[in-house]
Amino acid sequence: MDDFPIEGSPVDGPAGEVSAPASSTSRDAGQGAAGDGGGEGAAGRGAPGGGRRDPRAFAFDATTDEPIDERTPNPRAGLRVASSKRWRNIALGLGLVLAILVGATGKLLFSAVNRGSASTGSTGSPAASVATASPARASQTPATPGPTVTAGASETAGASSTAAGASETAGASETAGATSTPMGTTTPAPQVSGPASPATITFHEMMLDSAADSGGMARTFAFTTDGPGPVSAQVVSTAPLATLKMCIQVNGGPQSCTTGATPGFFTMAPSAGDQAQWIVTLIATDAGATPVVDVAFTWQTKAPAITLSHGRFQGAPNPDSLRGFTATFKARAAGSVGVIASWPPVSVDAALTLTDVTSSPGSTVGNATYPAAGSIAPAYSHAVAAGRTYQIQVLNAGSDSGRPDLTTTISFP
Repeated sequence: MDDFPIEGSPVDGPAGEVSAPASSTSRDAGQGAAGDGGGEGAAGRGAPGGGRRDPRAFAFDATTDEPIDERTPNPRAGLRVASSKRWRNIALGLGLVLAILVGATGKLLFSAVNRGSASTGSTGSPAASVATASPARASQTPATPGPTVTAGASETAGASSTAAGASETAGASETAGATSTPMGTTTPAPQVSGPASPATITFHEMMLDSAADSGGMARTFAFTTDGPGPVSAQVVSTAPLATLKMCIQVNGGPQSCTTGATPGFFTMAPSAGDQAQWIVTLIATDAGATPVVDVAFTWQTKAPAITLSHGRFQGAPNPDSLRGFTATFKARAAGSVGVIASWPPVSVDAALTLTDVTSSPGSTVGNATYPAAGSIAPAYSHAVAAGRTYQIQVLNAGSDSGRPDLTTTISFP
């Protein structure tokens, strides 16, 4: 009985198996030759394992590349096929490696180009564009030290990495021009050094207007406190008795008002902030009443100064209460008293007298006259001694000139 499957019978082995091992092929070929005298052997029927014969598994002539004997197996054919597959796999592997290298190189180049583009974009930031938009200004304005800011300085700031702050600097240069000082501002006066302490001044025999008077105005006083401390405004005498209205306001806030024959306030300066501005108004509320009052002020300050507005400054034959003002203060330290005043819209003959009233009778220590004048300017100044009490009086020494609107500021040590 034949040991090999019949040609064309179903295959028991895996589909697509190419050939049997070389030793099996040689044995099967020998058996075929011996058994049937050159008849069809195992190679013609099929290799052990049931696979169909592969036409590539036979010998070829090296010169003609034609089969020598289709029944003669070629043991090198399998090697040729395996070698071809190996080189193909090597080529595919090299191609894959080359593709990876090319992709990585392209990625690196793309990143470098992007970094270059981002760097170029940063030089075109808003701060830099503002600075470079005004080269004419940079050429017209020389670079100078101090508060002057030139366009070149703004350009340098705009090129820095802090783009937000640089943009603000450059924008300020564009708006303000060549200088960094905003227009319309003034340099504040230097603060007086030293501790604050209470200062007191009293205005004597000042005639008030009535609220019912169509031409009447409230007497207005303004002063500034330094730091926290007591503040008082008090009418200390009224003649004849009448109802008066006093109002006080601090730092532009709402007014607080009180009425009576001798109204007044005692309060404390706010603790927040170094300074506070105070305004006190005083007027008679009775119809037709024009009382004469003494009003005293005390406040915490480093450099005492108080301003009276809407005072009366009529001339003779009126009493002194309508012709000007009289004020008494005590010097906290040695220094100078100062007085400035104006009385629009007229020119009058004004007179100023400074008296030491520490003891009675007082003694005149200074005086000045201002003929046909509309103001006391520059300010009157005179030395005073510490701990002494002084009285200053400013009067219209001429004839009655209607109702000049008097404004005066008194400063003292």
